[in-house]
Amino acid sequence: MKHHKVLRALLIIVTILFGAGLKAQVNKVPNLKLYDYDQLHFGFIISGNQMDFTLKPVSNLQQLYFKGRELPEFDLGYADVDSAQVYGVLPLANVGFTVGIVGDLRLGEYFNLRFIPSLAFGRRDLRYDTRLYRNPSLYPESDTIRVVLKQKIQSTFIEFPLLLKYKSKRVHNFRAYVTGGVKFGFDLASQAHKTEENNYEPKLLRTDTDGVLGGGIEFYMNWFKLGVELTMSYGSRDILLREGNMYTNSIESLRSKVFMFTFTFE
Repeated sequence: MKHHKVLRALLIIVTILFGAGLKAQVNKVPNLKLYDYDQLHFGFIISGNQMDFTLKPVSNLQQLYFKGRELPEFDLGYADVDSAQVYGVLPLANVGFTVGIVGDLRLGEYFNLRFIPSLAFGRRDLRYDTRLYRNPSLYPESDTIRVVLKQKIQSTFIEFPLLLKYKSKRVHNFRAYVTGGVKFGFDLASQAHKTEENNYEPKLLRTDTDGVLGGGIEFYMNWFKLGVELTMSYGSRDILLREGNMYTNSIESLRSKVFMFTFTFE
């Protein structure tokens, strides 16, 4: 709910600023004429993000039976679980937010190099479609239950994107652009360092490197430049910590995927 309030407030802000920009456009007043000739400038970003995964299950998933130490403790009012099957694993995206500082270096008329250290908050879920089998020595072998188990994974990233920006020719107070580059992230909320017994929650590795691609439109206001941008980033490595249990052994690879809707103020 808090994330939705933040996004609603951002939309109100950009609506007000966009209205001011349109008014200037109608009056034919070019804003910030010399802005793009500065060698170096700074700003900040406020973003709504959607953290997700690109998930590939193991090829023979539905033929696997998990037993013994591979099984977590099921709090389902269902005793004597002897084994389990996982029929499917799905990632579930959630909405979060990101804030960061912009450092922009002019490389030429149409190119800029951007460094945007950021702090990103979000959550991703993993949904396991599972069948549990009770101990056949105590219950009929056909006595099973189909359950859906959801594992929540919180993340708080310190991110360091390094991006190359290509801009179109400026048309009065507007300009379009595309960006691409790499992003290094460090997850402060990672539980990979915790090794308690009987802790079966899926854990992510602390570090990841993503490829980043995005684009947007810039509006030259009276006192600053506003950018509205859509960005996608895809992780380059499998970030799931392997712990030899049902939750990790059912997944062949788990990579990060993040969409961001960003407002830049420079």
